[in-house]
Amino acid sequence: MRLGAWRVALRIARRDALRAKGRSALIAAMIALPVLGVTGADVVHRSGQLTPAERVERVVGGADALVTSLAPGQPVEQAPIAEDGAFSVQPRPGEQPTAEQQKGASTDPAALVASLLPPGTVLTPARPGPEAGATSPEGLVRTLTTEADLGDPVWRGRLDLVEGRAPSAPHEVAVTRAFLDRSGLEPGATTTVQGLEGTGYTITGVVEHPGELGRVELVARPGELVEPLNTALSSAPAAGRPTAEQPSATRSAWLVRLPSGASLGWAEVQRFNAHGYTLTARSVALAPPPEQAVPYYRDAYRSGDRTAAGNTRIVVATVTGMALLEVALLAGPAFAVGARRSRRQLALLGAAGGSRAHVGAVVLGGGVVLGAAGAVVGVVLGTAVVAVLRPWIERIGGARFGHFAVPPLDLLAIAGIGLVTALLAAALPALQAARRSVTAGLTGRDTVRGPSRLVTVCGVVLLALGAVLAMYGAAAVERDQPGVGGYDLRTLTVLGGSVTAELGLLLCTPMLIALIGRTAGRLPLGPRLALRDSARHRSRTAPAVAAVMAAVAGAVAIGVYTTSTDAENRRDYRPQAPYGAVQLISHTEGPRLAEERAELERQLSGLGPRGDLGEVLYRFCDNCSSTVQLKGPEGIRRTAYAPPHLAAGDATVLHNLFDIHDQGAEQSLAAGKLLVFDRSLVGADGRAVLMLRGGGGAPLQPGEVPKPDLQEVPVEAVLVDSPAAAGFAQGLVLPSALPRLGLSARPTGSVWLPATPPDRKAQQRAEAAAVRLDRFAQLTVERGYQPKSDALTLALTGFAGLVVLGAAGIATGLAAADSRQDQATLAAVGAPPRIRRSMAGLQCTLIALLGALLGAVNGFVPAVGLLKSRASGFGAPPALITAPWGELLLIVLALPVLAGLLAALFTRSRIPLGRRLS
Repeated sequence: MRLGAWRVALRIARRDALRAKGRSALIAAMIALPVLGVTGADVVHRSGQLTPAERVERVVGGADALVTSLAPGQPVEQAPIAEDGAFSVQPRPGEQPTAEQQKGASTDPAALVASLLPPGTVLTPARPGPEAGATSPEGLVRTLTTEADLGDPVWRGRLDLVEGRAPSAPHEVAVTRAFLDRSGLEPGATTTVQGLEGTGYTITGVVEHPGELGRVELVARPGELVEPLNTALSSAPAAGRPTAEQPSATRSAWLVRLPSGASLGWAEVQRFNAHGYTLTARSVALAPPPEQAVPYYRDAYRSGDRTAAGNTRIVVATVTGMALLEVALLAGPAFAVGARRSRRQLALLGAAGGSRAHVGAVVLGGGVVLGAAGAVVGVVLGTAVVAVLRPWIERIGGARFGHFAVPPLDLLAIAGIGLVTALLAAALPALQAARRSVTAGLTGRDTVRGPSRLVTVCGVVLLALGAVLAMYGAAAVERDQPGVGGYDLRTLTVLGGSVTAELGLLLCTPMLIALIGRTAGRLPLGPRLALRDSARHRSRTAPAVAAVMAAVAGAVAIGVYTTSTDAENRRDYRPQAPYGAVQLISHTEGPRLAEERAELERQLSGLGPRGDLGEVLYRFCDNCSSTVQLKGPEGIRRTAYAPPHLAAGDATVLHNLFDIHDQGAEQSLAAGKLLVFDRSLVGADGRAVLMLRGGGGAPLQPGEVPKPDLQEVPVEAVLVDSPAAAGFAQGLVLPSALPRLGLSARPTGSVWLPATPPDRKAQQRAEAAAVRLDRFAQLTVERGYQPKSDALTLALTGFAGLVVLGAAGIATGLAAADSRQDQATLAAVGAPPRIRRSMAGLQCTLIALLGALLGAVNGFVPAVGLLKSRASGFGAPPALITAPWGELLLIVLALPVLAGLLAALFTRSRIPLGRRLS
C-alpha cells in the first residue's frame, strides 16, 4: 500500500474512534494500564539509580572523604567507594610486615589518619555506637546508637534533619522515623537507654539516612551517649548478656574536611590501604581510576550480584509479558466487535474499489490510533503518578531517590511496546474483516465457522507435551545443572513445560466453548440463548476465557506454591514451649529473681501456677561448671533443634513446660527419679547415662587422682515417652534430688501456662518491668507458628480477581453491543425483558467460570512440579502439597457468580427496536 492510502485509512480509523467513544475509551484504557505500570516501574528504577555524586554524598555527606579503620596493620583492597566493597588481605606464610603495616598496627588511629592527610585537615568522628534498648510506652524497642552534631553541615546528605530541631542541650537526642513508628513516641517525649537508666533523653527532632529510611537509630550529641553506654556495658557481667548488648567494637571512622586547595587521589587511597584503612574520597568517586588499576576488581568475588540481577530481569520481563498478553487477549475482541459494527462502512469501501488490504488497513489503523493514544496517556499518567506518590514510594522502598528521572529513550520504547500490543490485538480482526465478502458486509450477515480441528489437535499435542516435560523435569533432570539467570535446568524445564501446557490449553479453548454450546438444547430459554451466542461468537468469547485462564493460572500457581511452602514450614517448626507458655529467662539468683517473678505476675494477670525452672550443672571445681547432658545411642545424629540439657523443676514445670499431666510421672518426679522424654536416651536396663564434662580440668589437691575429662554416670530413669516434650529438654529432675548425684541446679527463670497467651502490648510492658530489675532478662511467649504474609500472593490474587471481573464484563458488554439485532428480534417476537438480563448474566458467568476452572487446573502443574523438584534433593523432607482452598473458592466460584450478578444488574432490560435490512 502507498503512503497516501495509509493516511486515508488512519483518517477513517480516527473518525470511527471518535464516533464510538465508549469502545475507543475502553480499548485505550486497556492499552494505557500496562503502559502506566511499566512506565511507573521504569521511572522508579531510574530515579533510584544514583549518580556517582549522589552515591558518594550519602557516604561522606558534606565532607570531602570518609576514612575507616578496616584492619590496621594489614593491607586492604577496596573499590573507589569503599562501601561498595573492601577486604583485608591475609599475609602469606613467612611474609614479613611492611613498614606501613607496622605503623598501622602500632600508631593511634586518629594520629595516623591525621599524619596521612594534608596539614590543616579537620577530622569529625563518625563511629557508630552499640545496639541498645530504649524505653517506650509499651516497653522496650531495640535501636542503634550514634553521635553527631547535626548543626554541622559536614553531616548533610549522610544524616539529614527532616523534622524538629537538632539537639542543642545536654541529654537531647534526635531519632529516625522508624524509631518513632516502632516505639510509639513523638518529638518532645523522653526515653531512657538500657544501661543508662538514670539519664533521660528528650527527643527534639527526626533524622533520616537517605539510603536507609528503615534504620532504627538514636542520635545524640558528641560525647553524651556512645562512651557512657560502652562504659556501662563493659562494667556489666558478661554471663547472660545478649549479643546485641556488647560494648561497641565497631571500626573507627572519621569524616574528612580538607583545607582549601587540597585534594585526594587514587594514590592517597592506596597509601591508606597499605596501613589497613579505607578511604572514600569525593574526588576519586567522581573521577574513578581505570578498572585495571583497582586491585579489588581483580581479586574480589562478585558473581552473586549478576545472578540476582538476572533473576530480577527474568521476573520483570515475565510480569511485563503477562500484562501485555492480557491486554492483547482482551483488546482483540473489542477490535473485532468494532470491525463488525463497521462492517457496512468497510463493505462500502470494498464496493467502491478498495482492496482487501485497504479494508484491513482501516482496522489496523484503529489499532494505531487507539494504541498511540493509550500509550501516550499511559506514559504521561505513569510519570505523574510516580511524581505524586514519590514520598510514599521512597518510604516503602526504604531509600530516597537520587533525583527524579524521566528517561526519554525508555519512555519512548515503552510507548512503542504499547503501540505494538495494540497492533497485535487488531491484527486478527483486520484479517477477518479483509476476508469478509462485500455482500455479507452490506447485508449485515456473518457466516459462522466451526472451530479449526487443526488448531485443536495442535493444542492437545502441546498440552500433553508440556505436562510430560514438566513431570520429566521434576523427576528426572538432575539438580544444580546450570541454566539461565540463576535458575537451574530442572526449574527451567518445569516452568517451560508448564508454559507449553498452558499454550496448548489456550488453543483448545474455542473447541471447549463449542462443545459447551452443544449442551444448550436441554436448558431453558435464557441459558440456551446465552450458551449458543457465546459458542457462535468464539472470536470474542475465547480470548476473554483465555485471559481469565492465564491470570488465574498464575495466581493459583503462586498460591499453591506459597501455601505448600507455608505448610512445610509449619510442619518443620519446633516450638520452645507449649502454646501460650510464658517464660522468664534470667540469670540472676536469690531475692532479685524472686522480685522479677513477682513483678511479672503483677503485670500479667491470669498466668496461673508458676513453675521455677533450672539447669542441671556439674561443678568440678570452684567457679567451674558444665551443663549436664544425657548420652544418646551411637550413630544417631541429633537435630539442631534437640536441646542438649536437663531441666530441673517440680511438677508445675512438668505441667507448664512439658504439658504432661500424668500422675505416675508426677509421683516418680516427687520420689527424686529422673524423667526422660526420649525413648532413645533410656537403655534396656531402664537407666539413662549422664555425661559429666570438665572434671579433668579441675585443680588437684595433694595426693588426689585426676578425674577423666568426660565421665559417664548411669542413673535410674523413668521413661515418659513424649516427642513434643523431648523438644523442650532431654529430661526433668527435682532440684532436691541432685546433691546425691554430685550435681546442682542453676536457676534460669520461670514458666507459666495461662489459658490464653497475653497480647504483645502486655508482653512489652511486662518485659520492660523485668528489664528494670535485670538488664539482661528476657520474656518469651510461645505463640506457635506465625505464617508470614505474602504480598506477592495477595497481589496476584487481587490481579486475577480484577481480570476475572474485567474480562468477563468486557466480553459481556461486547456481546451485548454485538447482538443488538438478535435482541431486537427477540423483543419483536414477544420475549420478556428479563431475557436480556439473564443472557448477560449467564454469559458473564460462563466466561468467568470456564476460564477460572481451566486456570485453576493449569496452575497446579508448575506449582506441583517446582515443589517436587525442591523436595527431591539429598536429605530433603518430602514435599507437602497443600491447596489454598479459600483462594480457590474465591476465584473459581465466588468471583464468577459475582461477575454474573453484576452483569445482570447493570444490563438494561429494554432495547429499542432497530431497523432490519432484508
